[in-house]
Amino acid sequence: MHLFRSFCLPVFLGLSLSVFPASQPGAQEAVVDQEHDLSMRGMIRLVHEKPAQFNKLWTERRRSQERAISPKLSTSGRAAALQNVQWQWAAGLINYPYFHQRETGGSVTANWQPKREAIKTIQFNDEASIEQSNYQLLIQAWLHDSAGQRVKQDPALQRGDNRWLRANFSALDTAISSHNVKAHFMSKLLAEHIDENGAKNVLPQILDAEKNGVAPEQITKFRAAYEQEMQTPKDHVAHTYQTVDGVDLQLHVFPAKGDVKDAPVLLWFHGGSWSTGHWSYCPIVCRALQNRGFVVVQVEYRTSQRFDGTPLNALADAERAIDWTIAHSSELQINPKKLMVGGFSSGGALASQMAVLNHTKVSAAAYMSGGFDPSKDTWYNSVVGPLRDTKQLSPLLMVNRNSPPQILFHAKDDEMCAYQDAQSLASKLTALEIPNRLVTFEQGGHFFVFKNPADRQRISTELTSFVEQLKW
Repeated sequence: MHLFRSFCLPVFLGLSLSVFPASQPGAQEAVVDQEHDLSMRGMIRLVHEKPAQFNKLWTERRRSQERAISPKLSTSGRAAALQNVQWQWAAGLINYPYFHQRETGGSVTANWQPKREAIKTIQFNDEASIEQSNYQLLIQAWLHDSAGQRVKQDPALQRGDNRWLRANFSALDTAISSHNVKAHFMSKLLAEHIDENGAKNVLPQILDAEKNGVAPEQITKFRAAYEQEMQTPKDHVAHTYQTVDGVDLQLHVFPAKGDVKDAPVLLWFHGGSWSTGHWSYCPIVCRALQNRGFVVVQVEYRTSQRFDGTPLNALADAERAIDWTIAHSSELQINPKKLMVGGFSSGGALASQMAVLNHTKVSAAAYMSGGFDPSKDTWYNSVVGPLRDTKQLSPLLMVNRNSPPQILFHAKDDEMCAYQDAQSLASKLTALEIPNRLVTFEQGGHFFVFKNPADRQRISTELTSFVEQLKW
């Protein structure tokens, strides 16, 4: 199952379990059938195989693809085609242990020989290949593997902000001497990190990138993003609600539209598969409720990319954010008895956990493409299971008569968070006579809200109607 982690993978590997950016076949690449596929998609299809069997099948695929290279190619064309096959083969062997453990719970020994042999084949300073998609995916696979080891082993990377970005930069510094190759991947890593996590506290990495020759125009963009992130906001107030390892975590408080006293409040948790995300990511819900007279509080919480955080860290941060908001209700001019939580995807999962497990403080909830039963997710169980009973963290299993009213927005064809779980939660709420509404979208997948203006308008209308029924 891929309830929560499916779309965090672009940060790690430049891909997703559900939708892989398949390399465009060119003169050097042949379109292959599923049984001979060496792409990341092909690797995922074999991820449940035991290590020895995976290695056997993967090697057979490599040989099959090499045999399939057209004899009509020139010497240089054949060499390029063979190189592409090797890059894909090596990337698959490097990525397999991580995906196998994540999807099955099974472990692969840290010094698995096939992975070690694949890493030995990497030409880290290959300046001529840095624009080749399969070479990039290979380096990204190696970076994810190497950075993961560094985050776990280096005490300096076990505190502070942006830990995975720092680990990636450290890996590049150690393995790559070519300024062009190093600059290429530093620029790529910084751009992806800022896009998916924001630019908070990334100045040291910007300076490192500048020192290593990243293009001045890119450095200018990175600096602008950093300066914008760090400046005092003009349209809201940012409050530090806790400090973790020297890093301030903030609540971004937007005042209600109009002259509203004793206003209802929404605490919003962004998505990002527990791995990425920025506090500002809130499609339609925040604006709709702010216009409706809510004070909106958008929560910055610990994620794995920035803090090597787990869902339990996020859960603790959510509880702390709620407690801080209630304690400062007079200052914020809110009514703590009208406190709604909401979120998208993993943020929806977090909000639903708050609604069900923290119901004495939460009065209503709104979810978009939420995940409601983490106990069915292999990755969640592997990370959280050793510390907590994941069934007791499942809103779908723990919902009870004390749970607050809830509205769910979900597409039937959601490929990441099961629509059936949204149906089941709504059915249980109805059976318990708890006001609820499941707003169904026929298509659009997990990210339907970003695709169709009509869907966003419907969300705004349904949400406003739901709040009116609550008499807020």
